[in-house]
Amino acid sequence: MNQMTPAALVRQAVLAYLAPKSGDQKPDPKPLKYVREEQVVKVTLRLSAGHAALMNYQVRIANVSKSIYVAALIEGAPPPRNHAQAVAALQASTNRLAVISTDLSAFLRILHMVKPGASQELDRYQAGIKTLNQDIRRHLDTASALVAELRATRRTK
Repeated sequence: MNQMTPAALVRQAVLAYLAPKSGDQKPDPKPLKYVREEQVVKVTLRLSAGHAALMNYQVRIANVSKSIYVAALIEGAPPPRNHAQAVAALQASTNRLAVISTDLSAFLRILHMVKPGASQELDRYQAGIKTLNQDIRRHLDTASALVAELRATRRTK
């Protein structure tokens, strides 16, 4: 420890303090059953002006209400991101996967022209590509439904 800087020593002490203890118990799950109930109550927070401004900025960037933003933080979820950007990124990823799937389908059609049983290795390769293409198609079905749902839940301005 004589080679350690004070900052490194403090970091290690904090990490050791925050590390889970063997006797630690998980939080009581009973309150969690009420997390998604419909009844809404008003809660007042007292924050420094800087924290309030930062929260307002992050809420605007995420394009969600303050309530949704704070609820996500309480639930331990990452802070909501910009909704429009998230939908656009998911749509772009889905579009790229659709192109890959189309290319795989074309490649599989070419492989079907090869005499069946010509090579066991080629047959295994073809089966692997077919499975991959099916997995991509299932993902595209799920992602497309998610994109549609996300677009429908976008907050109006």
